[in-house]
Amino acid sequence: MKPQLTLQAPLELPYQEISNYLNQLWISEDEDSSGANTFTLMIWQPAWLEQCLVQSGLINGPITGTLSPEIIKVAKNLIIQKGLSRTCSINSQELLTLLKGDLTNKDYEDFRGQFFESSISTLNPRRLITLAPTLNKESEIKTFVSAYCPLSDNTVKQPICGDLVVIRGDSNSINKKGLKIINELSIKDLPTWLWWNGSLDESSEIFDYFTNHGIRLIIDTANGSPKRCLEILNQSINLNKAINDLNWVRLKSWRESLAMIFDPPSRRPVLEHITDIDIDIAGGNFLQALFLISWISDKLEWVFSKIDNNEGFIKIEFKRNNGEKILTSINHLPLGNPSIHSGQVIGLRLISKISEVQKNNTCVILGCESVECMRLEAGGMADMQLIEQVVPNTFSSSESDVSKLLGSSRGNTSPLFENAIKVSLEIFKSFNK
Repeated sequence: MKPQLTLQAPLELPYQEISNYLNQLWISEDEDSSGANTFTLMIWQPAWLEQCLVQSGLINGPITGTLSPEIIKVAKNLIIQKGLSRTCSINSQELLTLLKGDLTNKDYEDFRGQFFESSISTLNPRRLITLAPTLNKESEIKTFVSAYCPLSDNTVKQPICGDLVVIRGDSNSINKKGLKIINELSIKDLPTWLWWNGSLDESSEIFDYFTNHGIRLIIDTANGSPKRCLEILNQSINLNKAINDLNWVRLKSWRESLAMIFDPPSRRPVLEHITDIDIDIAGGNFLQALFLISWISDKLEWVFSKIDNNEGFIKIEFKRNNGEKILTSINHLPLGNPSIHSGQVIGLRLISKISEVQKNNTCVILGCESVECMRLEAGGMADMQLIEQVVPNTFSSSESDVSKLLGSSRGNTSPLFENAIKVSLEIFKSFNK
């Protein structure tokens, strides 16, 4: 982890002067000190939950924009104490609406965008621009600029430096003035990413501005309505624009665990006789489970047949090339502990019936903890060959996941994810009929 040297404290400047100031900042007789030749990262960072908790006096400021353990703990306790549905995530609109009714409307120190997580700084972004909308709907645009250099033990090598810009104000001001500032700050010939670190249902005009300018996207479909999220994914695929989804990234351990189970050649025949798949999720957003089912069906070349949506569960039917049916279901489980991300997969049960003899058949169970494995064992599965595995459920910060995506330098959409999106879109179209 590289330490970071801030070359100057964040300086508040009129937005009309920012572009010229940054141009002057990197003028030097030494051409190597003109700033990193890497990428630009823009972040939509409302941090509504943190703003609400600080303004309600439930946590201390300043506002930083990071999801700290304290924020997670306080938000989860509030959901339970206030009697909200246990399927609510900590970023749910229900919790935010509750908190917005008890705000002080005082000014608090706001450090969003002035410092950033070390996992991102080690990638040496050339320019990091943070859009920091405020709860105050009459907040005019304020802009801040600073510069940084990661420190290096190599005294010969010139440090790779970059700059930070923060654009703060209400959403309307950012839409009218902030986007013009961003247009002036764009660095040609460098790739640009937008990390939309908020709900995809909000500020659609601002989001559409970025999509219309061909910027690479990082979103989180756990934070938004399924319809809106799938519309964005569909548009990106149709326009051949790169898009990454943190909700898909968090599925990696589940996909890897399932792939490892069927890696031995002796288990490959099991895949040809799958009859049922059940996926348990925590919360109401079913997209992550839909992506997982879509990935499995795409890899095994199943054809989507029909969907049945009932309260509490979704049943999706596929067919193999030989006409055999595969029944899959997504089950919403109300848990005692509210989730961080809505709709996280917590368990999977896969049944393969290769024979009329029960003991020759196979039941695969994956759970995020042993208690979930035990729940999925119910239903007469004890007579089958049982394969169980607990999938690691370690919490990874969004900043860490974003840094992995940026570090991979992927300038296009993952082919696996793109195929899963196409299957998910086909299913969802039938879902709404």
